[in-house]
This record gives sequence, structure tokens and C-alpha cells, in this order.
Amino acid sequence: MGLSRLKALRCWLGDISSTMVKHRKDRATRYHFTDSDSDDGNGDGDGSGAPSHPSSLPPSVTTTIHRHVDYSFSSVRPSVRTSYVSKQESASKRAQTESDNPPAVDPPASSLLSVFVDGVDLDYEYYESGVSLDGEGNRQRRAGDRPLLRWIPGIDTYLAEMLRLKGRGDQIDGKCHTCQSSMAAFRCADCFTTALFCAKCLVTAHQRQPLHRVIEWKDGFFHKTSLKSLGLRVQLGHEPGNACVNPKRVFADDFVILDVHGIHEVAVDFCSCENILPHSTQLLRARWYPATTIDPKTAATFDLLENFHLLSTQSMVSGYGFYISLALTTDNTGTASVRDCYPAFMDMVRQWRHLKMLKRSGRGHAKDAATATAPGECAVECPACPHPSKNLPADWLEAPKGQRRWLYRLFLSIDANFRLKRKKVSNDASDPSLNHRCAYFVDEAAYQNHLGSYGHLPTEKHSQCNNHHAVKLANSKDSSHLATTGVGTRPGSVDDLQKGERYVNIDFLLHSSLSMTTVPLITISYDIACQYSINLQRRFSLYGYPTVADRLIRWAVPMFHIAAYQDVCRAGYSLHYLPECGRGRALANLAASSTKEMGPGSRHDVLDDIFADQNWQKVTKLPEALLARIKAAVPEREVHVAAFEEYNVALPSALTASWEHAVSAWEENPLQPNPFLAVKSHITQATARLQLSEEDSEALRTGTAVVLHEHFSSSTMISAGIDLEDQQRRLSQDLRQMHEHATDLARVQMLDRQNTLHRKIQAWSEVQRLFMPAVQAVRARLMNDSTSHLPHQILLLLPSRASLHVPCTSELLHQEWILREAQAHNALEDIRSQLEVHYHMYYSKDRFVCGQRPNTRMNTSIQLLQVKLASDAERYCAAYDTLCHLSPQLKKNMADWGKSLHLLQDSDLRHLAEDEEGNSSESRCTTTWIWRSAPVSLDAVRSGGPAVADSLQESLRIEWCKARARARQWTEECTLLQEEMRRVIAYHDWAEKTWIERAAKVPASPSYTEGSVAYARRQAAARSGMKSFCEHAWHYVKLWVCLGTDSALVDKDTSLPPVTTTDSID
Repeated sequence: MGLSRLKALRCWLGDISSTMVKHRKDRATRYHFTDSDSDDGNGDGDGSGAPSHPSSLPPSVTTTIHRHVDYSFSSVRPSVRTSYVSKQESASKRAQTESDNPPAVDPPASSLLSVFVDGVDLDYEYYESGVSLDGEGNRQRRAGDRPLLRWIPGIDTYLAEMLRLKGRGDQIDGKCHTCQSSMAAFRCADCFTTALFCAKCLVTAHQRQPLHRVIEWKDGFFHKTSLKSLGLRVQLGHEPGNACVNPKRVFADDFVILDVHGIHEVAVDFCSCENILPHSTQLLRARWYPATTIDPKTAATFDLLENFHLLSTQSMVSGYGFYISLALTTDNTGTASVRDCYPAFMDMVRQWRHLKMLKRSGRGHAKDAATATAPGECAVECPACPHPSKNLPADWLEAPKGQRRWLYRLFLSIDANFRLKRKKVSNDASDPSLNHRCAYFVDEAAYQNHLGSYGHLPTEKHSQCNNHHAVKLANSKDSSHLATTGVGTRPGSVDDLQKGERYVNIDFLLHSSLSMTTVPLITISYDIACQYSINLQRRFSLYGYPTVADRLIRWAVPMFHIAAYQDVCRAGYSLHYLPECGRGRALANLAASSTKEMGPGSRHDVLDDIFADQNWQKVTKLPEALLARIKAAVPEREVHVAAFEEYNVALPSALTASWEHAVSAWEENPLQPNPFLAVKSHITQATARLQLSEEDSEALRTGTAVVLHEHFSSSTMISAGIDLEDQQRRLSQDLRQMHEHATDLARVQMLDRQNTLHRKIQAWSEVQRLFMPAVQAVRARLMNDSTSHLPHQILLLLPSRASLHVPCTSELLHQEWILREAQAHNALEDIRSQLEVHYHMYYSKDRFVCGQRPNTRMNTSIQLLQVKLASDAERYCAAYDTLCHLSPQLKKNMADWGKSLHLLQDSDLRHLAEDEEGNSSESRCTTTWIWRSAPVSLDAVRSGGPAVADSLQESLRIEWCKARARARQWTEECTLLQEEMRRVIAYHDWAEKTWIERAAKVPASPSYTEGSVAYARRQAAARSGMKSFCEHAWHYVKLWVCLGTDSALVDKDTSLPPVTTTDSID
């Protein structure tokens, strides 16, 4: 029963998995039959269960069977119904042209909800539309696929219609469209109609639209005018059309309104009746935001502020640019006088942002409103993160260690943005922050006190890892004209950095962040975690901060940065190797230019608003993001778990047991030896020469050596020849790069190098003739056939090359083998080092380097690195070719030495963090072989095959540990994603209940109660809708995750809805 049920489950999920994406996938399978196939004449078909086709059909007709699957989700128990429908198609059907566009009849799926609507049924007419759903052919291109091409012939028509609107159109008679008695000369540019009106009728019609733009027909064209000049007055405090018994005009009657259509001068009358309200209140009730609280003469519409608020967070539009666009909309000729309201506009925008933040965080429903706002209370929280008393179970602290306790681990990330600089403009006294620590920035007074007390402490020395530009920036960048060189970002704990990522700055921000949560298990990722975490406990003890002592913190380095680190840090701080981490998740840079000139307070408020918007956008995308991740995680889990099990079975059990013990010990205590770290013992040219020198010394001591030269032995002669080869390659490369317009001095220096090399080769050739007498004649003959005698083109004819022409002793070949193998490994090490530096310089350039001059210098350095990389690659290829030539002569088994040395392709020259497309992930393991080259020791080279096999054990251990880590990582990812989904739903439920409670406890006066209650109910309804949306989108996630699990466990899980299947033939 269990196996059959699991089989049905897998079949069903195989179909519905295609619906768990943003766009609809095809669920139709086509079977093609023709009457010419006699094998199908008996009606047996192909075993698919579909009926056979009549043989009376004409040969030109093809019958297609469509399998149509309907899924019903109207109840807890889903059901599946399969039907087969026949369709006859003519073989002479017009060929379809190629098209990259989706089918025109494909229903839009703008959100996940359109995919999960209950009772979805695709009518068969969808198939009859002639669209190929299964991808067998492209549909016919339609005219609507390229609307621009169809528009081009109508350009003249469009242009004529636009010009027609500049005239009076059909109202040349000049009569008013309303009264038909007066002469009409006015048109509203913002109303739907283009009719002409007289001044009186136009003013009457715009009592409720006082900000519309009006144009007047005179002198044969339309002139700009205003409703104010036509006599329209706006009475505040009363409904439009109702007169006030005691109106009060604005002083000088020059009130200005900023609206989305421009800057308007409006005649405004305030109400001064018995129940008089403040002028600012009267403006607010008309949805006009006043620029001042006393005698306001400037205001902005709510629509304008809302429009700019959205543009400033999504498109990072600056306030100055937006205001200039308003001014140009009002007058784009420069001839009209437009009031300068830019300072007032910026003040209103800043106040608007602050009020919206307070309203959305529920401070308007609190007793003390804004005055009692707690630190970080207005920040937008991540529903997927653990929040005690909000989305965690009541017994989460009692969860057993090693089972589910790790699911309640909080993941934090520390980073700094060095593009969000600020000039030394204004100060906190004249430009205070309105938010003041209630959102993302910390308490500025406490932060400055901390820096004042401990900012003088010396910067800690660098660790043994790579130098980090974030720390070096503290002393290297010219920041004398800047008050801020960057921003360290962590929601709830953000503030400015004065000189790079100094520990004293980051320590306070981390302390502020940890003080806002009670979660004891924390994973913190930081790009310099390997050195920052060393003395963290000691520094916090010095500050008197207890936020680290009572927590279990696991440090990691983000995957984007880890590739540029040394092997020790890469093995100890990679998220791919750390347990209980799963797989972790710069729009603010666009605001850098506008915030650089701001004062400290206004800048903090703007960045608070941008951070809040970014967080909210992530919250709204969680249903789609988590669903996409769980879709990808389950197949990856199955692949990597199966790969690890297969790898584990293929190795000796005693070996894997010892590795398992080592990995578990390191996971429990990071001070234990790291099994992911390779103890590299690659043979080098220096050690190879030492070995050969020791052999020469032993031969001289025993009297078996043949002395042909007082300074050179055969091994030193070969070693010197290899050095000369390297010099030839470098000289050849420099000659190729030499510019044709090089100076005389450069040419002289190059010629001196050639002469020096030529003399060295001649001297070395005299020594070579003693050990290889026949080589001189071969070289002379080969050089005579050559057209060039440049020093870098002289043939050295070392034993590997000379053996093609004359016999060479096995001793010489063996000595060159040892030196060439060492040369190959040396070249590989140099290649890896160059790639490390190359990758790190690109990263540093993108993040830290700004301006033309620094970028030019960095590009020059990168080009020099590329030249060195090409030289090292050429040196390795030469050594590898020689080894391939010597291997059969010395009877070397390529299966042994070829395990660590391979043919080098151009595609192999990429960093550990890149794949062939330029991006990769350790979790999918697509690194090139140069990073997986097995360590080969000197003893292995001396002793041969068995020792070489022993030296590969370390590589096997590392690969086994990585395979185990990948399998565990994807398994943890599936579990963690389900927990995050549960937390998101629980958080929305908590937020809904919180807003309902606020609606029941509104402390406002009766005139404000209804609005406060309505807003709270709307927020509660929004959270309820988000919760329902998440539940609906993730309804079948648990079934999806069960794929590949044991059938007995599936049968025992009563929470899984059963699947029923029925087949029918129509």
C-alpha cells in the first residue's frame, strides 16, 4: 500500500510541480498516429491507454490525441481527472514561422495567485486555437507581435492629431460648451474633455478641481492662464460651493500649491467661523500639506508627496531633480516668473517621510504616539527571521540541541557601503534627525560617546589572511573633506563610518544589533570575519557590553568574498562547510549622489526611508522567493545526497568513519583540526634541485660520479637550461608587447637584454657539450634551417628534445623529469596565486575604487597581472608537453602522475568562484581542475605509484568532506525553508492580531476615532491577505519536499492530503 501510494504521489507531483512557478507550464502530452501505420490498425495503440484511430481517414489527415489533466483543489483532498480528446489536423497545414514571443493566447500570470486559483480548468478551445503547447513548433507570427512596425506607417496621422489638439478643433464657432450663450475662449488642459468654456462656466465647473491647468484662446493660439486669474477662490473649512460667513484671505493673496502638474498660484480663503481650526489643520483636511505651522503660504498636495515618495525609493529621484521637473512643467521657456519653493518642498518631503513611517509602525495608535517610540520600533522586520513572541513556538528555547534547535538560529550580516559618503555639511544641532534611532540608525549620542571613549585605541594588526581593503581604507583614502566615508548596514543598527571599517565602529553597531534580539544562536557573516572575530570577546569586555558573552556565535565569510581568501580562512569560514547554515539570501548606492550633500539629520531620515522600502519589497516577494528556492532545493538535495552516498560506499568504511569523526569534532569545536584544509606539499623546483644536489653529493662521496666540469653536474646543467628557457619566454613576450613607437632608450634596454641572453646561452652550450656531445651538431643543423637567429629563438635541446635526434642516457632523462614535474607544479601554484590576486583586484576595483585616475591605475595593474598569468600558463604548458614526451621513454604511468597534472585549456584559467559562464557556487561544484590538483610530495615522486596513491588520500578526504557538506547543506536548506515559511505565516498572523488590538484601543478623540480604526482594520486586512496568499502558494510544499523520502514515512504522515486519480476517455 505504501509503495503504490508513494508512486501515485510522485506521478501527481510530477505534473503539479510545473504549476509551482510564476508562469503556467504545459501539461498536455501529444500522441501522433496515421492510418499508414498498419501496426496501429488493431486499436492496440502504443500502450498509452489512448484509443486507436480509424483507418478510413485520408492520408493527408493526421489525428492527434491530447491528454487533458484537470486538478481540483476545492477541498482538502485534491483530485486528478485525466481525459483524452482527438483532434484531426491537415498535413498541408501552413508552416509556422519562427517566433521568440510567447503564444498570444497564453493567459497572463502577473502573480503567483493566478497559478493557484482553485478549480482552474483549461477549456479545450485553448488547444483548438492552433497554438503548439508542447513546444513541437513555433506558432505563426501575428501582426500584433511587432506593434512598432505597424505604427510606423501611421506617423503622419498621429502627428496631425497632436497638432489638431493645439487648435480649437470642432468649436471654431466659439460658443460655450455649457451655456451656449457666451463666447468660449478657455479650455482645461487636465479635464477629459477638450471643449471650450466661458470664464464663468469654467470657474463653476472647477470648484472641486482648483488645481487644473487652464489655457486661453487669443491671438490665434492658446496661452497659459490660471483659475485664480479667472476669479476662482478656494474656501477651506467648508465643502466646495458652501460660503463661509467669516473668510480670511492669505496675506498678500499669493498662496502657492505644489502639485503633480506643476506649481500653481491659488486664491485661498481660510475659515474664521466660530469653530475655527488652525490654518495648517484646514489645509491637511483638504489633503494639502502645509510648509509651515504658522500662517502657511505654501503647501503640497498629498498626491505630489506620495508620487515623489515612491519615485525617490524606487528610482532614487533626487528632490532637486523632481522639483526642477515641476518648475519646467509650469514654464519651460524661462520667461515666466515661478516661485522658488524648493527649500519648503524638501522640508515637507522630510516631514512626510517621518509621518508615514510612524503611521505604518502603529505609533499613531499608541498612547504617547511619537514621543515614546522605542529604538528600532519603526523598522520593517523580516518575517522569515526568528522573532521571539512573534513567530516562534512557545517552547523554542527548550528545543533539543542538534534536532530542531538550530532552526531558530538568527542570521546576521555585517557590511559597509563606501559609496554612501557625506561631505562636511551642517551638523546635528542645526539639522537633527526626525527619526532619531526609532528605525535603522543607532542612537547618535551613544555612538559618538563610544567613539570618543575608544576611538583612540590602535587598530589591531592584520591576521595571516589577505589584506582587507575595508580595514586599510581607514588610513589609505583621502577623506579630509568628508564627514562620512561609508555606511555600515544592519537593519536596526546602521550608522556612519569615519575612516573605513574600524573595529571600534563595527563593535558598537554589532552591540546595538544584538541588544535588540534575545535569540542565543547567531550566525554572523562578515567579509573580514577571520580577523575581526579573533579578539571580539576581549574588546566587548573592555567596552562593558554583555551582548556577546551569553550567545553562541558562528562566524562566516560571505560567498562573494570567500573566494579571495587564503585556504585556511576559506576552509574555516565558508558557509558551504559550516553546519546548520543552509544556503543564505545595492539599491541604496543610487541615492549616494543626492545624500552626499545633505546634512546629517536629513541624510539619516532619507536612508531610513530607503532601507524601509527595500525591506518591505523583500517582504512582499517572500512567497515567490521562498517557493522558488524550495523548488530548486529539493532536486538538489536528491542529487547531492545520492552523490554522497555513492561516493561514501565506494571508499573503505574505516577511512570514511575516521573522516566522519574528524568532521564532527571540528563542527563541535572549531579549534580542532579542520578536515577541509589541505596540507599542501607540492614539489617545487627548489626542492627538486636540492634532491638532485644530494644525489650528486652522494655520488661524489662514493666515487661513482663522472666529473666533466668543475662547477656543473648534469643536473645543474639541465636546471640552468630550464632557467634559460624561462628567460627566452619572458624576452619573447616583452618583444611582442613592445610598441612600434617605443623610445630609443627602451630599444637600447631591450637590445642589451638580448645580447646578455645570447652570451649566457653560448656559455651554457659549452657546458652542455661536455654532457651531450652530439647536440652541438644537431643544433647547428637545425639553426641553419631557421630564418631567425634571435636569442629567444635559439634551440637549447635539453634531453627531452635532443632525444628526438640523438640517443640520451636514462639518467639525463630522469633528471629532467624531476625538474620538469617540479616546474609544472610551481607554474600551477603561480597560476593559482595570479588568479587569486586578479579576482581580488577586480573585487576591490568594483567596491572601493572611484574616479578616472584610480580606475586607470587599477586597470593597468590588472593588465600586468594578465601578462604574468599568460606567462605562467605558457611555462606550465611547456613543462606538461615535456612530461608527456618523457613519460613513455621512462615508462612512467600517466594514470599516476596525470592525476595532479592535466592539459591546460583557456577555460581552466578562471578563479575558484567562477564557472565557465563567469559565475558559480561551491554548492554545485563546477570548479576547474587546477583548484583540485592533488598534492604531490617529493617522496611520492621518488617512490613512484603507491606513494602517489597515498598522497591522493588527502584529496579524497577533502572531496568526501565537501560532498558530505553539500548533501547536508541541501537537506538543511529544505528544512530551513519550511521553517521560514512557517515563520512568515506566523508573523503575518501576529501582525494581523496586533493591528486588531490597536483598533480596539484607539485613544484618540471621537472625531479621529473612525479614521484610526479604519486604518488599523485596513492594515489587519492586508496582513490577513498576505498570510492567506502565503498559505495558498505554499499549500503543496510539504508534498514536494517528501519526494525521495521513504514511503513508510509518507504513509505515516497524516498531515499530507491523499491523492486520488481517475482516467476517462471522451
